[in-house]
Amino acid sequence: MAEVSPYVFRLPVSPLSAARAEGTTVRVATIMRAFRALRQKHTLVVVEGVGGVHVPITSSLNVSDLIYRMKSPTIVVGKSGLGGINHALLTLQALRRRKIPIVALVLNQHRPLHTKTARVQEQSTVSLLRRLAKVPVVGPLPYSPSVNQNWNEGLVRLAGTAPITKLARLVLARIIHEGSSRKRADAKRDGHSEA
Repeated sequence: MAEVSPYVFRLPVSPLSAARAEGTTVRVATIMRAFRALRQKHTLVVVEGVGGVHVPITSSLNVSDLIYRMKSPTIVVGKSGLGGINHALLTLQALRRRKIPIVALVLNQHRPLHTKTARVQEQSTVSLLRRLAKVPVVGPLPYSPSVNQNWNEGLVRLAGTAPITKLARLVLARIIHEGSSRKRADAKRDGHSEA
């Protein structure tokens, strides 16, 4: 578990604040060492963020700095309702500014859509983001209270949805693309040309 989560804090606040509350300092070298060890052992490593791209991890480093150091493509998760457009577009803009590759924008229903207004807000958000995001937009993932009640069962149900299938295809395409790019770079470095 220490390799997967080299830092675990009790308070659900930014890593910088949580570490300070416990009298600890987050060391980026520790995170990167754990990340590299996992990359050596596994073909695919998914790193879950700790808030938005500007959330501070240390006094001089935020989430986007860490993503940049990991050289990882990102999947942005945003809400499908009111406020989702601004949040998603600002996040995508911040990642592009750092030249961090973006695999997809995944929209998530974080509460049930009980009213007509909520449904219209979601339709508007999803429609506009499909046009404005300039990345594949996945979802919205359906609100699923069963995930909180029974984690494994909820995840199995979610895994069978069309948005998750689309996301899996995008991730697989990214892996294949990176593998091909790496082979071409290795061949070029070794003085061979690909046929």
